[in-house]
Amino acid sequence: MKTTLLLACLSAAASASMAATFHEVVGTHFKAWDTDHDTVLSIVEIEHAVASPANTGAAAAAIASLRRAVRTKSFKLPPLTLGAIRQLVPKPQGREDLPDLEEMFASALNSIDSSTSELLVPAKLGLDCLEQGKLGDCFCLAPLGAMLHRDPAEVVRMFGQGNDGFVSVTLGGGRVFRVPFPTDAERALMATSDGSGVWVNCYEKAVGQLKMDKDDPDHVTELNVVTRGGSAGTMLSILTGHEIVRASCLPFRNKKVPEAEKARLLDDLRRQMTATQAAGRLICGGTASGKTTAGRRPPGVRGPHAYAILNYDAPTDIVTLWDPHGDDFQPGPGPAGIQNGYPRTLGRVKVPLTELVQWFGGFSFETDQPLKAS
Repeated sequence: MKTTLLLACLSAAASASMAATFHEVVGTHFKAWDTDHDTVLSIVEIEHAVASPANTGAAAAAIASLRRAVRTKSFKLPPLTLGAIRQLVPKPQGREDLPDLEEMFASALNSIDSSTSELLVPAKLGLDCLEQGKLGDCFCLAPLGAMLHRDPAEVVRMFGQGNDGFVSVTLGGGRVFRVPFPTDAERALMATSDGSGVWVNCYEKAVGQLKMDKDDPDHVTELNVVTRGGSAGTMLSILTGHEIVRASCLPFRNKKVPEAEKARLLDDLRRQMTATQAAGRLICGGTASGKTTAGRRPPGVRGPHAYAILNYDAPTDIVTLWDPHGDDFQPGPGPAGIQNGYPRTLGRVKVPLTELVQWFGGFSFETDQPLKAS
């Protein structure tokens, strides 16, 4: 059952029971989560509680719900005292500026209950098993999806499990990260893998560790830093251990660029896609932020958002993209295209290249050159 429909299927009594359970769990664990004992849960305290293996089951679901609430910019939350949290569940009517913690709690419980504790089940591994979670980390999942589509065995070789509770994750160039096994709360927030194991969560934590080491060592947890996002192209080079080349789509929307120059750039892009694909190398890209000169992004297209490029079919000039959310979308009445959107199944969507460049941000192409040490 889709978690978004979970509460809709609950009876009024069951919903009341869910709210009561949330209140009971938060009341039981609040003092332990409030490590500085100032009666208010800070973002840092919530991040530490999410990363703690001591929080399991319903406690993990509750703290994961609070983490989603404080990390969503559209919500205006009061200081999270125990009393304030209790006032938020059930959600006050007409307050769209407040989170639905009851629904988040139910969704987190469902994620925890349906996940496996195994590291990796190779027989279940495939692109269709991967689905982005509650974090803004499409930048690292899109390149991973491209690799998974190319050869699942490459992904299997990335992971190793010791007897000390840590998992080794090997990225391109042989760089190895040792990350703690994901907690219940982390699994409720991070990507899902449809029963193929928690390998993707270990990968997300390794990317977070990489970013902490390189960009921001003062960040609280791996989960905290990976949520800040990043460049899918840069991540593609780190994942493969190869340099990339980028191609921007901005000139195709610039009215000052002559049409002849746009045609030349489009032919260059076709050649680059064909050559990269023929060499068995990976491609990813992302939607442009904000508006384009051709108008807003097509309906059903997220942005800014990273995508894997699964295929370019030269005879038809059609690109197959994969959205890390792995979901479906049906366009409205009328023909598929920029105005009505494009059909999407399990994240896969086919778009003519001439239309894609009108709303896409750009592409990153894996090369055969080893990644230079930074």
